[in-house]
Amino acid sequence: MSYNRFRLFFALPFTFLLISGIFAANTFRTNRIAALVECGVLAAAFIAYLIWLTVCRRDMSHVILHAVSRMDVTKKKSIAAFPLPAVVTDEEGNIVLFNKRFNEVFLNGASYEKGSLERLIPGILCEHFSQDGMEISRGGRYFTVYYDETVHKEKRMRIFYFAENTELKKTAIEYSLSRPYVLLLSFDGIYEIQKNYSSNDFAEIRMRLDRIVGTWASGFNAVYDKMSMEMYVIIAESRNIDSMKAAKFRILDEVRSFAFHDRHVGVTLSIGAGCGNTFAECENSARQALDMAQSRGGDQVALRSMNGDYEFFGGIAKGIEKTNKVRTRIVASSVLELIRTSKNVMIMGHRFPDLDAMGAATAMCSAALSMGVPAYIVTDPQKSLAQPLLQRLRGENMGGCLMLPEDALAKASKETLLIVVDTHISDFTEVPQLLTKVKNIVVIDHHRKSVQFIDHAVLFFHDPAASSASEMVAELLQYISPDPVIGKVEADALLSGIMLDTRNFVLRAGVRTFEAAAYLKARGADTVRVKKMFSSSLDSYKKRNTIISGSGSYRGCSIAKASFESPDMRIIASQAADELLNISEVDASFVLFRTADCVNISARSLGKINVQLIMEKLGGGGHQTMAAVQLRDLSMEQAEEELRKAIDSYYDSVN
Repeated sequence: MSYNRFRLFFALPFTFLLISGIFAANTFRTNRIAALVECGVLAAAFIAYLIWLTVCRRDMSHVILHAVSRMDVTKKKSIAAFPLPAVVTDEEGNIVLFNKRFNEVFLNGASYEKGSLERLIPGILCEHFSQDGMEISRGGRYFTVYYDETVHKEKRMRIFYFAENTELKKTAIEYSLSRPYVLLLSFDGIYEIQKNYSSNDFAEIRMRLDRIVGTWASGFNAVYDKMSMEMYVIIAESRNIDSMKAAKFRILDEVRSFAFHDRHVGVTLSIGAGCGNTFAECENSARQALDMAQSRGGDQVALRSMNGDYEFFGGIAKGIEKTNKVRTRIVASSVLELIRTSKNVMIMGHRFPDLDAMGAATAMCSAALSMGVPAYIVTDPQKSLAQPLLQRLRGENMGGCLMLPEDALAKASKETLLIVVDTHISDFTEVPQLLTKVKNIVVIDHHRKSVQFIDHAVLFFHDPAASSASEMVAELLQYISPDPVIGKVEADALLSGIMLDTRNFVLRAGVRTFEAAAYLKARGADTVRVKKMFSSSLDSYKKRNTIISGSGSYRGCSIAKASFESPDMRIIASQAADELLNISEVDASFVLFRTADCVNISARSLGKINVQLIMEKLGGGGHQTMAAVQLRDLSMEQAEEELRKAIDSYYDSVN
């Protein structure tokens, strides 16, 4: 019952008595006896009314007194005198009573019929309440709602108090929106692009790029400065970052599509944005974010929050290949020193290692052995996807280099050097427990950097522009020692890894890829022997074709599901994903298959679609043209639906 209706409920009987009194006065003029009788009846009715009124007021006050029982005694008159908006509801949430302040704030003085409080104030659910109350907003005003319960006539009643804190909330919101952010901007591979232009043309290109950055920064009323030829700094407020995010950092598109004299330049931009309690913390956070953006291939924004979480935007373009090998020489020298000062060396790749991981591990093992340091490849042969290479190693009397995970855990010590190849995520390694048993860790990987990277490695050799981990290792070997440290077996292993990740030198094969292949050819690699490593049985061939024949199309992607199980399911699925790319108008392929308690998705693309970004939306990762994910507690149909949503989300983000 509303406050107005509550007053009307008590006023009607009083009005009836008043009218009856007027009639009795008129009767007294004509018939005094009848008038006296009427007055007696009227007096009795008035006494009964007073008794009834007292009882009703006492019953309603019972609820009110419970609602304000914790207040000062002087404020216990009634809920109407309560200075804050207040409302009483029954157990079902229907309004029973409210005061004048509630009427003014939430009803604008209008009457309100019986109804649910939830209908009047959506979202005010009791299960959302805590000891600190619940925050709501109404017409630009902010309130903290406190909630209590009482029992009246064996019925549970609910009392809500609304404490307004509009000014405090507006101040807090303004404080949050004005927090400083530091953005560091860097053009990817600007020195590589400089080689293609004359000094005058390159100076004009730089001037135009400076203008693009300056115009973009000034649009957000931010402080902007140029630190070096390839680095810029912007200081902005949190509200500006929200505007940039809403526009999906369109400067990435402007720089990516930049042309000079109708010729596409090919420059991209990486941005690292960070915040903190001080400007020094903001700048340090921005540098970490920029390193993350560049380690993921560039052409993107890495936004680092106060708690260290990352948010990414962009990442469409392919990474720019760096022809300068200065860093490779420095890393090779460091690896050489670490190997020589270690008691033994252990090399491991990712779970279910493929030819790239095993090829890189085999070569690094051989390099360590050539220096007289015991070296082992940590792997479980039963879970390896490189069985042809393992058979070759056993046939060449190199089987003694293979070590089971349990044996590696028993043998590892603080004096052991652990080299991780073809992955940089601790949970994806063959034996994650090894990472905590050794002191020195070297990471060699080409996949785009993930936020779950191994952060305590003494040497982190990461190059997302490289085609494979085998290519990176082939480059390192050339600078580790002037004498050959690998033979034909290791050369074949490295070449098989390069061929796997480049699809026979079709994808991501740059100048350095062919230079590495030429080096391996000189070390005795044979393309025929390598080709045999990719051969499969007739049964696997038939199963692969079964998957391909059941595929469907969705937004330029081919999606296929494997309805059978096989010991070689991972190899069959990856090969089927590769084959699906041969179909016209297919830019990416996804093959779903079940193993144990999860649904696996093997993703491939020709570069137009970044499958890494799609797999990251599902909790996986990988590279721009090769990625994967494992989805637990989902059926095959549910996994396919989640995949379609991720594809839609990807298109929404890049458009």
